[in-house]
Amino acid sequence: MKIAIESNDGVTLKSPFSQTRGYIICDVENADVDKSEYVEIYTTRSKTRPKTGSAFRLSDCCAIITRGMNNENQHLLKEKGIEVFITFNTMAKDALRSYMKERMISEAVSH
Repeated sequence: MKIAIESNDGVTLKSPFSQTRGYIICDVENADVDKSEYVEIYTTRSKTRPKTGSAFRLSDCCAIITRGMNNENQHLLKEKGIEVFITFNTMAKDALRSYMKERMISEAVSH
């Protein structure tokens, strides 16, 4: 499964008060990160497109990890089947670990 983490530098989660410049895309299999890649997104403010090797679509991800998101965007993502996980962690690896732990607990409870 693919998980997107909002980030402006590829290491930390972006501040909830700043515009998202990119995402850390993690391929996770059985709670292990197989691959991780920082992908800058194209914005109208940007003069050039980012130099990335792969095409990025948020809709390919099953979840997005963020430090904050307005209700409208949360609702839109949930309608598309994308889970929104809000965390107070600032480091991406810690936020991903928290998300995976929460997911494993909720799956154990539901079974």
